[in-house]
Amino acid sequence: MSNKQVDDSEDTGFEKKWDKVLKTMPEMKDTLEGYSPEELKKAIMDCENNIYETDKVMLNDSKLNAAKELVKDYSSGYNEAKKVEMCKIKYSLFLLKEKGNI
Repeated sequence: MSNKQVDDSEDTGFEKKWDKVLKTMPEMKDTLEGYSPEELKKAIMDCENNIYETDKVMLNDSKLNAAKELVKDYSSGYNEAKKVEMCKIKYSLFLLKEKGNI
């Protein structure tokens, strides 16, 4: 079950998540609205390249990677406990189904 919901803004038809970001950059919004389809496609490619470069820099960020390792280490006990509880739920549901109670 996912907590993510696609929630379109009633004002614009654009997703609320991105509409909020867009409202912080009115100049960029106006610029993009003035683009031709070809210019919009080029802007998309430029943005994709920027995301790729940002991801590459993130992968090589030693402080960020060290922080991720700390989070992984600190959360491992919690994740293990959740995994055990989820296994109990799944097996209980399996047994209920096997016994014809679901």
